Amino acid sequence: MLWLLVCSGLSLVGLHMNGHVHDRVDEHRAAVLLGLPESELRRYSRASGLGHVENDDKGQKVVFTYEELRQICLLVAQSSK
Repeated sequence: MLWLLVCSGLSLVGLHMNGHVHDRVDEHRAAVLLGLPESELRRYSRASGLGHVENDDKGQKVVFTYEELRQICLLVAQSSK
């Protein structure tokens, strides 16, 4: 039940942070938002095909949209039953 509450609130998290609209989050922030270790997030990401690699000035990183995080959250909730 807790995971379903977390999942339903995810769509609100990214709307306004510091006055800016954010449409994606990196792997570390995604893990923090979901309350998962990064290794566990990677496992769900690979299994579901959610998340994608982006290049920035520091190299490559995996990023997620808030919709992708919501879907991963639902997968976590289903697997914890």
